[in-house]
Amino acid sequence: MVNAYFRPKTAEEAARLLASEKDAVLLAGGTYLLTSQFAKKPMAAIAVSGLLPATIERHGERVIIGADATFQALVEACGLPKALRDAALAMTDRNIRNRATVGGNIGADKSCASLVPFFLVAEARYSRVGALAVGAAEWQAMAAEERGIAAAVEFAAPEARRFAFSRFARTSCDVAVLTCAASAAFEAGAARGLRIAMGGLGPHARRFPELERLFEGAALPGKAAIEAAAAPFLAPVADARGGAEFKRARAASLLADVLADLANPEAGETPEARS
Repeated sequence: MVNAYFRPKTAEEAARLLASEKDAVLLAGGTYLLTSQFAKKPMAAIAVSGLLPATIERHGERVIIGADATFQALVEACGLPKALRDAALAMTDRNIRNRATVGGNIGADKSCASLVPFFLVAEARYSRVGALAVGAAEWQAMAAEERGIAAAVEFAAPEARRFAFSRFARTSCDVAVLTCAASAAFEAGAARGLRIAMGGLGPHARRFPELERLFEGAALPGKAAIEAAAAPFLAPVADARGGAEFKRARAASLLADVLADLANPEAGETPEARS
């Protein structure tokens, strides 16, 4: 329930309103705040669409994405890791992808946020309006009133590092039940610097260092072995999307699929995707 609406002229003005107004929320594409769960929640909406960068740039190994870039822009951009495109396509409705923004996904920080697992394994940094940049994990640890406004995302995507992403949903066009992203370099077949992030198991997507340690420094085993090794480390919260035991089993299977894609990235790609 929007009780007040502000249309600031600059991002700096929006940041000041966010810090000063009671029940202040940022409104960009509106795909999150305009859902039924917020129908009775008092809000002072601060429109930021058009105030933040929407560009997608690659400078060598560095990728910089403006917070106002849409999911569809990620899908259509050249030079991004395929896993980031897959994460954007997890929002399966093109009409929503044309409105949903990178900044909105970061700010909402939902349990199954499509882009956040990728940004976590990419060790991305979020630049902020009028404040110092922070890492993706650091942002999650901050209180909401301390975060401010994310202006852009920056991460490294060196040729030697691989990324993979997948999700589990009950139907192809449904909201994800679980998400998973992973990243690693490979040396003589062994995973080096392995990073794993999963969503849908708790309040927010997060890194799983306990899973990373299981498979770091060795050739990744087969899917069955990954599932068996990972399941005891997963402690999902039961909710409307599924019971704890179901989520544990399905998350272990999803992780096995993602790590298999990471170890053999061309196996699941079409010739067109590789070209």
